[in-house]
Amino acid sequence: MIRSPKPTKLQAIMTLMLTIGITNHVFIIPALLQIAKRDAWFSVLLAAIPFAIVVCLIGFASSRIGTEALPEWIRQRLGRFPALLFQCVMTVFFFATAWFSLFDTVMWMKVTFLPYTPVLATSLVLMLLCLGGALKGMKTIAITSGILLPLVVLLGFYVAIVNVEFKDYSLLFPLLEQGWDPVIRGVLYTCSGLFEYYFIFFLQPYLKAPLNKKQLFIFAFILFGLTLGPLTGAIAEFNPFEAAVQRYPAYEEWRIAGFGKYVSQTDFFSIYQWLSGSCIRISFALIVIADMWRVPAARWRPSLLITLAVILVPLSCYTFSDVTFQHLMIRYIFPIDAYFILGMTLILAAVSMFRPRKKGRST
Repeated sequence: MIRSPKPTKLQAIMTLMLTIGITNHVFIIPALLQIAKRDAWFSVLLAAIPFAIVVCLIGFASSRIGTEALPEWIRQRLGRFPALLFQCVMTVFFFATAWFSLFDTVMWMKVTFLPYTPVLATSLVLMLLCLGGALKGMKTIAITSGILLPLVVLLGFYVAIVNVEFKDYSLLFPLLEQGWDPVIRGVLYTCSGLFEYYFIFFLQPYLKAPLNKKQLFIFAFILFGLTLGPLTGAIAEFNPFEAAVQRYPAYEEWRIAGFGKYVSQTDFFSIYQWLSGSCIRISFALIVIADMWRVPAARWRPSLLITLAVILVPLSCYTFSDVTFQHLMIRYIFPIDAYFILGMTLILAAVSMFRPRKKGRST
């Protein structure tokens, strides 16, 4: 168990809502619309089946793991080498998660409201914010999430309500115009976001007690709604084909929302929403990486976090063009992410059946 000031369970759920919610609410939707068009929302409904299975597996494993750090828990059951291998794999995974989030956020700022600002400047400022949060630790991130999330949620309901007059939900039908293949592919992309529910394993070591079954299922239901809501809204507002060619449909929904008679655009609110999710997500990934490699030296953790930040900034600026990144995201990143998290969930559920190894005896 990690010995530090403990976030509450409510703060933990809020942290996960911002960390995972931005993937389901923003990142996944463009890919879903390009793959499945009008049937994208139907893919989300079908994804409820594999997602429910994964939630049950995570709930089962979580009850066995409790608030113990995963590397130590694995070491007690399988030995040092599997624990070391797990640490290496998850370090790469969370580093890729931080890079993906930083890159997509910087590109969004470049495309939407900072076209003449160098991407290096926006990447550096955003990375400094995330580094500051990571250096403070998970408790600070959890408290920050509790402050940021209520307004994020209120703004989400606001944009959904004020845009009702522009929505035509008959555009959600007819279904299966292109057959089942796009729908099944859409299920895979939906699962890529929903399966990040797996992040619960990496937050629970910071809590006094693990989330109970009721809290786990409530959070799963919220996560599912975070995908279905803006997706159906984008199709109903723009039609499935126009929404599919938009780079950021969730942002475009803000561009038609007004505030009374005298404010015609309120898209600046989306900046608050997006940056809240991105900052918490990147900080969360950095904290998990740093705390996974615990050593006695007190100076080691800040040095590691600063090194990761220094590497991430140029990677987010000069690796790919936005078009290339979008192709990689749809073709490789999301499918690999879904299969990887599913595989790790199955492994942890299987390992949870093992008893801890006793000294002097083999398992």
